[in-house]
Amino acid sequence: MMKRKKWLKFSFEILIAIALFIGISLFLTRGMLPTASTIAPFKLAQLSSNEVELVEWDKHDKTLVYFFAPWCSVCRISMPTLSLFSNENIQVIAIALDWSSIEEVSKFVEGVGYKGKVLLGTEQTKNTFQVDAYPSYYVTDNSGKISHRDRGLSTPPGLWLRLNGP
Repeated sequence: MMKRKKWLKFSFEILIAIALFIGISLFLTRGMLPTASTIAPFKLAQLSSNEVELVEWDKHDKTLVYFFAPWCSVCRISMPTLSLFSNENIQVIAIALDWSSIEEVSKFVEGVGYKGKVLLGTEQTKNTFQVDAYPSYYVTDNSGKISHRDRGLSTPPGLWLRLNGP
């Protein structure tokens, strides 16, 4: 009888933790673009060359669009893990926002050791993607339809699930 009460109490605590996690996640993403909406292809300057790049979706099964700011300490922790996900099926794009100089962005990217594609976002980019906290990210399919969205620290397993799930 005592084991059953402990098991029920433990199960209840787990359910409360899951409900809190879901509630917090919904609260944090309330201002972002809705899932199932479609992001049109867009153009931004590349950090490495300052050439304008057209970002398209149809060349990869999934795309992770990751927004960061060079002053963001959480971005400093999470950005290095993005390199784990880039392959022939998954496109990873990091977009710098709220930056004051290209040198500031370059120094940040170099400092975290990120080797992937970095684009220089603008205030218009920030508004279009409804980014109001860092890091923020969207996962899209090959038509630009948003399947997942989130902000704040994401673990590598959490990102993997979002990129490899439905």
